[in-house]
Amino acid sequence: MNLALSEQVHLYLLDTAAFYTDVEHEIQSKVNKFYNWITLIEKSISKYDLDEFKIENAKSCISKYKKNIKKLKEDLKVEMNSNYKIRHLRETELKDRNVVSMFESFLTRCIGLSPNEITKDVLIVRTYYYTILKDLVLNGFMFNGEKYVILTASAGQIRTKKTVFIKESTWLKHKLTLMCGLTEERISEINTNKYLAYLALCNSATDKWDKFDIDKSIVVDDMELKTRGLVDYIDDKTFDITRQEMDIEINHTDGAGLVLPRVSDKNFMARLPWVKGLFVVFPYDKFIEKYNCSGKVKDIYGKEHDIIKDDIQVIFTKSQFKMWSYYESWDEYKMFFKKYECEASFCNLEPTHFKKSKLSYQMLQSLHDITDDEITILSSTTNETIRNVGKDRKTQLKLLGLNKSNDNKSYFQKSIESYPALLTDKYTKEIIKDVKKSFLKSAHAGKLEVNGFYTFVVQTCMLFVSGYFLERKNPVVC
Repeated sequence: MNLALSEQVHLYLLDTAAFYTDVEHEIQSKVNKFYNWITLIEKSISKYDLDEFKIENAKSCISKYKKNIKKLKEDLKVEMNSNYKIRHLRETELKDRNVVSMFESFLTRCIGLSPNEITKDVLIVRTYYYTILKDLVLNGFMFNGEKYVILTASAGQIRTKKTVFIKESTWLKHKLTLMCGLTEERISEINTNKYLAYLALCNSATDKWDKFDIDKSIVVDDMELKTRGLVDYIDDKTFDITRQEMDIEINHTDGAGLVLPRVSDKNFMARLPWVKGLFVVFPYDKFIEKYNCSGKVKDIYGKEHDIIKDDIQVIFTKSQFKMWSYYESWDEYKMFFKKYECEASFCNLEPTHFKKSKLSYQMLQSLHDITDDEITILSSTTNETIRNVGKDRKTQLKLLGLNKSNDNKSYFQKSIESYPALLTDKYTKEIIKDVKKSFLKSAHAGKLEVNGFYTFVVQTCMLFVSGYFLERKNPVVC
């Protein structure tokens, strides 16, 4: 598998102002004019040596304009709330500065978006006025004679107030593929946020998983085992916290499944319709042979499978299959998957060279009893980098991203890699100054270099296969 992610699709990112009616647009234009006048007056006060009378007069004008803005904004909200017609996208808002890019995904491949071209099949809307967003979500919007409807909003997009919309004709043509046979009626009782997050999986930046065969996969229950330990127990009724020793159920396979080495030689993340999670490479077929297991296991719907005879190459777990309860069986999911030509894709392929990690402010905040001496030790590598960036070539190359873990170097980085003497070039020196400034800013925000690496934390595979194939609750040592 080769995770290139080099192709991008361009689309428009618009705010809710792009859907103003003519009246709303006129009111907003007046608001913008008043803001511009206020800015000009404030610049004049700071730029010119005005006497006290002129300064007071200028401040009076600013106060008057702010009152006008407040009144206009109230009028704008009234106008928005009184709108009962479907909104139209204003074509004048489709400007070059509003174009953004996203990596190829199952979504872009499914609906046939061309790399490096601007599409109008999919749009992203950033919310400033929730009244307008409500209109767009409930009624959609019109553009060039086509209706657009809400597609999804991932957890990250919800946090940044962004929503993805799609041309309705495109959605109706491809929705059974994107939803793997499910319909809105069939999943009507699902939590809205969960539905949007699960549907957004198709929009993850991925490459196609060519070696995947849906007929050679199963989905099994997660392995949950009890562990005894000292915990802070929070009462769900009184919210009182009591430190006590008790049994806790730990899901050892939460979000993780297994894949045979002949399918992949590295761990990776996968995406299928309604499915996401980590896949750990493990030769469970060899385990079954070595321990002379039956190799038979039941899927989450109760059907028995023979791992060896059925040539099961991929084992999903229940926690990975987000919409399992809406299918009658794994066979039904497989039937829909093949009928509507769905796709398995992958991302975050484990690298050959691991990237060095950094601490974040969240981790530092959890160290509530950390001392000044310990902070000095933690920040020593970062401080050394800052001190050496102006004189040490190795440090300069590191900050410019010239390391083994960078598999996607820019032309600038490749040039320096081929001809290191470019580090003395005037332009390169300016780049190094900017990089140092950015590095210093990150350090002040708590991003400290440490002797660690970014990689996957995987479940104990021996515990997993021992529990399923040997029905043991403890790991087996080969």
